[in-house]
Amino acid sequence: MSALASNGVDTDLLRQLNDDIWHPFRLAYSRLDAAAFLGLHAPELVRAGGPAKQVLGFADYSDQIEKWFGELADRGSSVTISFRFVERIASNDLASERGIFRIGSKRADGDERTFYGRFHTYAHRTDGRWRICVDYDTDERSATLEEEFLSAVDVDDVEAFCGV
Repeated sequence: MSALASNGVDTDLLRQLNDDIWHPFRLAYSRLDAAAFLGLHAPELVRAGGPAKQVLGFADYSDQIEKWFGELADRGSSVTISFRFVERIASNDLASERGIFRIGSKRADGDERTFYGRFHTYAHRTDGRWRICVDYDTDERSATLEEEFLSAVDVDDVEAFCGV
């Protein structure tokens, strides 16, 4: 049975999105597991934005991710990613989610850096499983982006989107 809040947000759908996309996304990213990471995306993926300011389909994005994860692993570097949300809308088999991500990188020499950016994804549920169909992000630089990240809603706080 769904947990439908008074504002129409189904918290069960948001939890399913977390289980199918956001928690595995973080894990695959930190393990540099390109196959697991790409498995979170639909074959019809449209990937746009980012530092290169380009639009890619699944095949080109797959090549890019495999190359990048491989280079990081070869250098002994690591990355982590965290998400905070400013909007989560889901109904039936479609979802739109916007937020701020934080990427932490650590080089083999110990140099550590943190980057922030905004994202907007659209997901579709097929065969009972959510997949990202459209993924847009920006690497905009803002003095307040860290503050915005910290004030946005944690991935597991699905009740925050219920208006309760």
